[in-house]
Amino acid sequence: MKNLYWVLAVLLILVAIGISVFVVYTTTKRTLTTIEGTLWQIFVLAAGLAGSFIFGQQSARINKLHARSAFRNLLSLYQSLRLASTEIKTARSSESPENTQVILARVDATITSQLMTADNALEDWKDILPEDVEELERRLSSEIQGGVGNE
Repeated sequence: MKNLYWVLAVLLILVAIGISVFVVYTTTKRTLTTIEGTLWQIFVLAAGLAGSFIFGQQSARINKLHARSAFRNLLSLYQSLRLASTEIKTARSSESPENTQVILARVDATITSQLMTADNALEDWKDILPEDVEELERRLSSEIQGGVGNE
């Protein structure tokens, strides 16, 4: 069924191009009347728009499938960074030497920066996959409120 849409889109676009070529050929032989010119333009416009619309619909579906894969990768990055950040905060609260505290503070700043990048990426993903982003935000909010990783 999916291939049928692609075939239909390509066929409609080819029809529009074919009609255009035929009109150009016909006008080299004789002058078109006003009604003929108008009808040819309507046929070309209708076939071109329909083909472009169907083609665009199919392209959007393909892009959404690829977007889901990239979104899962972002989710994995987000979860690993949050875990690392939680572990560093736990290590900082323990009785450790001064030098270790400085190193942990730097690593924590780096991870916080990466979390901000992930947050910005999530905002971008809201345009493509709003339902998935809302679900992730609910899950993260419940994890934070439930104390997952915040021991």
